[in-house]
Amino acid sequence: MILTTIVAAVFLGILAQVLAERWKLPAILPLLLFGMAAGPQALGILHPEELGEFFRELIHIGVAIILFEGGLSLHLRELRQVGRAVGHLLTVGLAVTWIAAAVLAHFFVGMPWSTAALFGAIVTVTGPTVIVPLLRHMIAPRLVKTALVSEGLIIDPIGAVLAYLVLQWIERAGIPPLEIVQQLFSLTATGALVGFAFGKLGDSFAKRRLVGGELRNLAVLALVLMCFLASERTAHESGIVAVVVMGITMSAANIPDLEPLRAFKEQLTILLISLLFVLLAGQLDLRAVLDLGWAGLAVAFGLVLVVRPLSVLLAVFPGQMDFKGRTVLALLAPRGIVAAAVASLAARKLTELDRYAAADGATLEGLVYLVIVVTGVWATTMAMTLPRWLGYLDDPSRRLVVLVGANPVSRGLARILRTEGRIVVVVDSVRAKLDELRREGIGGTRGDARAASTYERAGVEGDTHVLLLTTNDELNVLASELVRSEFGVEHPVAALQAPSPELGSERRAWLDLLGGGALNLPSWQDKLKAGRAGFLTLDIESDSVRELLEDLWESRSQDLVLLCVWDDGQPRFRIDEKSLADSRRVTVLVAGEARNDLSPQTAAGPEEEPVR
Repeated sequence: MILTTIVAAVFLGILAQVLAERWKLPAILPLLLFGMAAGPQALGILHPEELGEFFRELIHIGVAIILFEGGLSLHLRELRQVGRAVGHLLTVGLAVTWIAAAVLAHFFVGMPWSTAALFGAIVTVTGPTVIVPLLRHMIAPRLVKTALVSEGLIIDPIGAVLAYLVLQWIERAGIPPLEIVQQLFSLTATGALVGFAFGKLGDSFAKRRLVGGELRNLAVLALVLMCFLASERTAHESGIVAVVVMGITMSAANIPDLEPLRAFKEQLTILLISLLFVLLAGQLDLRAVLDLGWAGLAVAFGLVLVVRPLSVLLAVFPGQMDFKGRTVLALLAPRGIVAAAVASLAARKLTELDRYAAADGATLEGLVYLVIVVTGVWATTMAMTLPRWLGYLDDPSRRLVVLVGANPVSRGLARILRTEGRIVVVVDSVRAKLDELRREGIGGTRGDARAASTYERAGVEGDTHVLLLTTNDELNVLASELVRSEFGVEHPVAALQAPSPELGSERRAWLDLLGGGALNLPSWQDKLKAGRAGFLTLDIESDSVRELLEDLWESRSQDLVLLCVWDDGQPRFRIDEKSLADSRRVTVLVAGEARNDLSPQTAAGPEEEPVR
């Protein structure tokens, strides 16, 4: 039975993740649905109660690893730009949410004040595991996204510790407020110190390269678990604070080749979220959820429509973020895995107390899960509609082009795009290449082209132009599929030396080929380095120039590559007969006789500004 439960939970969890990606939904929704459907009250496939005490410890360890991955992905440089707004959300906003949620639970559902206070503490958390996938597909300013992700990550351990302290207050029936404050300080300080120490240890371990390859990732995972254990042994419930601080410390330490570690932790996090959510949903008392009825829905929608907007109104001031940004913050606050895990653990604890009936714990857990579902559906709806309502889709600042691979071709193309008013970011794993580009005023993001977090830091959105310009065809296709599936980029552009025959067919029509076909990128790089090729942006004013371009393109001349055509100032990288015939301006990469035929001047070399 235990083996069946674990295997089925993993299978259903990954299936839910696949379907969520396919349907562009938060994974939490199919995860909850599958878990409840497979639980003992429905199909009877899952029996989480058979796991016993192991399940409780699995929740603790899983949440610890998930929060460490979040801390590792937090970028302090971006956080500083929204630090005041996030700080107020973590203090004023948290207090407003806690008190208001408790009031709603008491008056609508009839919870005793003690249980209502526990419910309020649990739902102070938002959910980076839900927010991050939503924001990857949502068009919004970078700082707004940073504020949402940062708040969700940092408030998770705070909310979990707060819920623990409320449980202590309930258990000990009237613990003095001063003692609660002392416990809060002790837990936070212990977690911060232990997490910082292990973060520095992980930093030293990674930089010294004591082990290599995949073993390094596993070694860091072992350090995370030891960090959690050491902090828990020192002060119970401080472990989740410690692992977040450890992750933030390592993220800020400028560790070389950190992206493979981030990618490994991201995959492990997806597995743990899938497993835990299915198991937690499987043990949920569905009757308790149904018994909440309209009163439960009133609490959930009260959190969405009243409590969250009120907390943002009181916590984030106009000088810290504009009206549009505050509107996004006010309408996006889904709950995730930490709320579910803490609610399940708290419900078990309540049922162990003599003065509480099992129904009290079931009601608490059911109401939290109802909030998770309602806030998840609401956040999904808002992520799809807010960009249009707030005018983000028409914002002129949304002119980003991301070029993957720092080389002579991408550098020359970046210069032209910047001249045309585009915001250009080049992605590469080599810092020196990016530093050289930054000296020219071209933005750069260092990271692994195979990791979604790299494109997230580069600012990729659904309407971003993404050009894959490495000399590795497999990497270019893999990265194209990644930005399409994770960020909704409809037509990524790839430079391929030997494109598969299926590219351009119905199955791969979403992928555009740079230049409209095979492109020998290493050869063009050599020509640019030797000064035998250059870039031109041409205004087609005569039929002779157009005919020459069409002839060169149709003959697949080795001396010309049509990079893009311009339509009302917008670059179009899908090249075919129609786009070329309708265009009035084109950008080309030329060499040999074509270079002389198309321009009376010398075309720009790799270190020169392009000739117009």
